Amino acid sequence: MDLDLIRLDREVARAARAWRAALGDVVRRGPAPAAEDQDGPSAAEARARLENPLDAFRRASSRTTYLELTGKTPSLGAELGIASAAPSTVAPDPTGLAAPLADWVYTLTLERVLWADRLRLAAAWHAPSITVDLPEPVRLSPYEARIRLLAEPTDAGRQTLADVLTRGSGAVADAARILVERKQEASRLLAEEGLRAIELPTDPPEAAIGAADVLLRRTEAMLERASTWHDALGRAVGRDASSGWPARLGPRWIEELFRATKLTEGLAIDLGPLPRPLGAASFARALARFGAALSLASTRGPFALARRPFDLRQARRAALFGGLVADPVFCARALGLGRGRALDQARATARSLLLSLRLDAARVGLVFHAGGHVLLRAARDRSDLFQEATARALGAPIPGALAGVVPALEPDAAARLVGALLSARDRRDLIQRFDEDWFRNPRAAEALRDEDHAPPAPVRPSAADLEKCVDEMTRSLAGL
Repeated sequence: MDLDLIRLDREVARAARAWRAALGDVVRRGPAPAAEDQDGPSAAEARARLENPLDAFRRASSRTTYLELTGKTPSLGAELGIASAAPSTVAPDPTGLAAPLADWVYTLTLERVLWADRLRLAAAWHAPSITVDLPEPVRLSPYEARIRLLAEPTDAGRQTLADVLTRGSGAVADAARILVERKQEASRLLAEEGLRAIELPTDPPEAAIGAADVLLRRTEAMLERASTWHDALGRAVGRDASSGWPARLGPRWIEELFRATKLTEGLAIDLGPLPRPLGAASFARALARFGAALSLASTRGPFALARRPFDLRQARRAALFGGLVADPVFCARALGLGRGRALDQARATARSLLLSLRLDAARVGLVFHAGGHVLLRAARDRSDLFQEATARALGAPIPGALAGVVPALEPDAAARLVGALLSARDRRDLIQRFDEDWFRNPRAAEALRDEDHAPPAPVRPSAADLEKCVDEMTRSLAGL
């Protein structure tokens, strides 16, 4: 192998950061400037957002590099896109970097090729294509309509927004489907067998799909069925668990929660834009973002060894801290609620988080279905399967027209779900070692940082591991 793996690791790290930053910006703000700002500073920023962030990192996002890392050599047919690469001898790799770097190069290569498709999807989300009478007619983008739907406190308002979102999101659904189709074709030309193992971080990969089904079965009795899908999503916001939260959701509130433990001492924690505080779920998302950022800031060593494209340790930390909002001890100690109110709030929040967890499980089934991604199916089959899966998760079906719109059907669902399941075991272990208020214990903070400093274990969770985690998760929920 002629590649300098240490140097390539640094390039991959820069490429991954540039891609994630650019993608997050495009998803939040859209790829084009507003009509009134076509020649202003925002137009220049928008034009910059159109540029492919990975074009500057070709070596870290090319098929040639991937084939060299995996010890494969392209045949003539492979170069023409009609045959897979042929295996060759793999050179010794004393650094242990070749395999994890190959996963990153594979992922970044696909994302470089798909950047135009990502922009098409973001443009569809941000196009002002929906007219809503609330109470006067206004033009909204599907992105704004979705936010308003989650923020709307009344049944009538949610019904109106749900109807217009269903009717007005055709361009988003089409763009999402094209993205999945293009990704499938690009992965076939790159090396089709590599993608599933990257996106499903379990052993075997199908264990994540099985865990999703087990979770849905084990928690079905806990589900409070809603009359409509938008009512279910309204409950998932956690508006009925409103006690003790600050009026504004900012980094300072989160920093103060853990300052005494020195959990973040010496670390640069980048939380990015925090969600609008609509309900308890917004604070869960903010704390989850903190947990993920803590994991990133605490890791040491080569990038590819410390991080994965679909990173379980990051997902575990996000779920561990996000789940604090459903912990009665946290509600009492951190939010200052009395014992009774803290328990009531934890129960209400747990119900909202359960809906999100079940929806993630449904997403896993839809993205990694044995028959292929649901968006690759014929229209009728796609609609039927989507409605069946969302009805099982929420108690009411999301219209088939919203497949690929609500919820987004991205492969990160598997890592999110597996991370949440593993976090249930993490929480149990922290309570056993440091008591129920582990989040206030400096020794627990030290243990978490020490664990994040160490390279992640290469062993992926098995089906048996995940089933035990589902048991722990259901016991925790049932105990509230």
